[in-house]
Amino acid sequence: MRDRKSPRSPWRRQSRRTTDEIAGHRATRNADQLYAEYKEPLYAAPPLLQRMVDAGRLGRKTGSGFYPYA
Repeated sequence: MRDRKSPRSPWRRQSRRTTDEIAGHRATRNADQLYAEYKEPLYAAPPLLQRMVDAGRLGRKTGSGFYPYA
C-alpha cells in the first residue's frame, strides 16, 4: 500500500483524455514553468509527453495524441 503522504506528480493525476483536449504542448509548457520555478523533478514533464510533443502529436488539435481522432 502506498504511503498517502508521498508526493505525486500533477501529471500522474491528469488523464490522457484531458491532455489530448488541452493539447500536449500546453501541458509540457506548464510543466516547464513549474519546474523552472520550483526546481523539483516532481513537476517536470513526463518523457513520454515530451516525445509526443516533439513528434507533433498534440492531441485533438492535430488529430492524434494519446488517442487517434478522425
